[in-house]
Amino acid sequence: MPTATTEITVRGASPMVDVPEGYSWMGCDDFEREAPRRRVYVPQFWMDKYPVTNDDYAVFVAETQTPAPSYWINGAAPEGYGDHPVMVSWRNAEAYARWAGKRLPTEAEWEKAAGGAQGHVFPWGDHFDADRALTWETGAVTGTRSEPVTARPQGASPYGCEQMVGLVEEWVDDVYRGYSGSGYDSIGYTQGYRVLRGGSWIFSQTHARITYRCFEEPDLSDEHFWGLGGPSFRCASSVAPQPELRA
Repeated sequence: MPTATTEITVRGASPMVDVPEGYSWMGCDDFEREAPRRRVYVPQFWMDKYPVTNDDYAVFVAETQTPAPSYWINGAAPEGYGDHPVMVSWRNAEAYARWAGKRLPTEAEWEKAAGGAQGHVFPWGDHFDADRALTWETGAVTGTRSEPVTARPQGASPYGCEQMVGLVEEWVDDVYRGYSGSGYDSIGYTQGYRVLRGGSWIFSQTHARITYRCFEEPDLSDEHFWGLGGPSFRCASSVAPQPELRA
């Protein structure tokens, strides 16, 4: 069960949950790009409870005159998809986070928010459960290809963050490279690419593991995103959101 959390709603709509400081597990020795598994210290931070939705992003578009995602129709999200995750480039995700008075999370923050301090394989434990995450296994049975960000509270992390695996991949702030001490050489063919976390509905449960990492170029056109499970994102903050930013 998720631990008791403190939530604050700020500009950008999604409630933020308090993730306390402390050590947590990061990485996995079974996959070269995720190795080595180690304990890392993560200072206290705040994390969006849900991925940013199309409705959330629409406010940003209206206030900043940022171009709408290309899969929107006449400047609006497809009907019925307002509470589904928005899908944008890393560059636009980072711009939204700054507009909201937040930032994109680091890999270490994302992994801690997803798994807590225990180092489980999935946010809820060590055994995959298709009812808790929208992955290829889930969609193969139900035909589901997207869903509201609030659709699977049973898949919440120990800190109360929902939909952190499956549904959509999520951008984090980090440039993609091998972890220190891994010997994994990512430089050359992915130089400047940004990290994606969490897998999506088009991938299997292997991609829904907390430690799974992928990458993409930060300016990738969003014309490729519709129907592909992201990328989307959620925001973080190093300190409790300021009163003037609260909704």
